[in-house]
Amino acid sequence: MGRATSSSSSSIDSSNHFTFSSTGASSSSSRRDLTTDLRLGLSISTSPPYAREQPPEWPPIKPLQRQALEEEENECNSATFFVKVYMEGLPIGRKLDVLAHESYYDLIRTLEHMFNTNIIWAEAEVDGDHYEKYHVLTYEDKEGDWMMVGDVPWEMFLSAVRRLKISKC
Repeated sequence: MGRATSSSSSSIDSSNHFTFSSTGASSSSSRRDLTTDLRLGLSISTSPPYAREQPPEWPPIKPLQRQALEEEENECNSATFFVKVYMEGLPIGRKLDVLAHESYYDLIRTLEHMFNTNIIWAEAEVDGDHYEKYHVLTYEDKEGDWMMVGDVPWEMFLSAVRRLKISKC
């Protein structure tokens, strides 16, 4: 077979390349030839690689999201219980954290704002002449039965609810 020969046209002469150096009065003593680094595809940074140490963060997320996640981890009351809430006439349900509410009144108020409607429940006072303006809030319990919200104490409701449904009167 043939022997590889070296010619001046195929080799790279380092004397023709620019030499990077740091600026300042003592730059002649701290010169570093980066041509080899550049040919190898390395960085042109003059700082040593160990000076760029950063804590490994995986997955890479934005600083605001990272801060929010850290705050959530530090919260002492991090219990959540999400249930789906469906409204008659709307094709898509919404998730709601029922443990974020302190009572039926708080839950109803949140749902009224979320769906922009008036909701009646067991303890609500209703104008008897205008039932068409109102919706009824019911929930599905563990056994699959649909019950009206407000019929049982709040703590029992929290342990039994699986799904919420807002229906027209």
